[in-house]
Amino acid sequence: MPWRCVIVLAFVPAFGCTMNQGPVAALIDKITPPSPREVAANAFDVDPDLRRDSVAQLSAAPFGGEEPYLRLYRLLITDPDDTVRAACVKALGLHGTPEDVDRIIVRMSDSSPVVRWQAAQALQKIHHPDAIDPLTKALAHDEDADVRQAAAEALGQYPRRSVFNALVEALEDPQYGVAAAARQALVTLTGYDFGTDTTLWLTYAKENAETIFEHQQQYTWMPFDKPPTLMERVKFWKRHKKPTPQVPAGYDQQEVAGSDAGS
Repeated sequence: MPWRCVIVLAFVPAFGCTMNQGPVAALIDKITPPSPREVAANAFDVDPDLRRDSVAQLSAAPFGGEEPYLRLYRLLITDPDDTVRAACVKALGLHGTPEDVDRIIVRMSDSSPVVRWQAAQALQKIHHPDAIDPLTKALAHDEDADVRQAAAEALGQYPRRSVFNALVEALEDPQYGVAAAARQALVTLTGYDFGTDTTLWLTYAKENAETIFEHQQQYTWMPFDKPPTLMERVKFWKRHKKPTPQVPAGYDQQEVAGSDAGS
């Protein structure tokens, strides 16, 4: 047998074995991804990892905000697994309406800090006055710094004196990220920047009690900047589209700016 044939015959079995290994299978999966129906079916699997991945994939899809999928997120937001609850809270933050705020607020008291963090982030994306109290409590008392920071960021859309006071107190939070988020929220609410000096902020509020929020800035949240995929990097002639700041669902700048500054 010619030596070239020997080499080819020796290589074929080895190659056939590698075809069943993880990396190749993963590549095939990426080339032929599951259908939305298959992904949705996994949301009811006994494996919580599959349920979580199902919600995450559906919410990230272009059709993830359609009504059938919204019903799915609302149903699974009470899942016994905390990672599934977190995925559903995140999905409702991205695609929900002010009517979903009550569902998200309940998760602000979740036993899992990851779920509470996702809930606070979701409330950055949906505007509703009912969110003020749970966010203020989380900012003052939640043991997780990430939750407190996300709550401070979310409160930047509510021009209320109680919110202002809570944010000023948060300037003394031992975690830098929380204090920085509270400062930025105060800047958004007032249009002024007195750093993290609580005395200056309180003096400003005392001297401008009736017009404390007169120069309120537009509140926005920034979508996640998804890294380009391999295929997108290959198409180097197409520019990566950067996300743009978004206004929370249900947020009305004129209506919000007219809120009672003394409330």
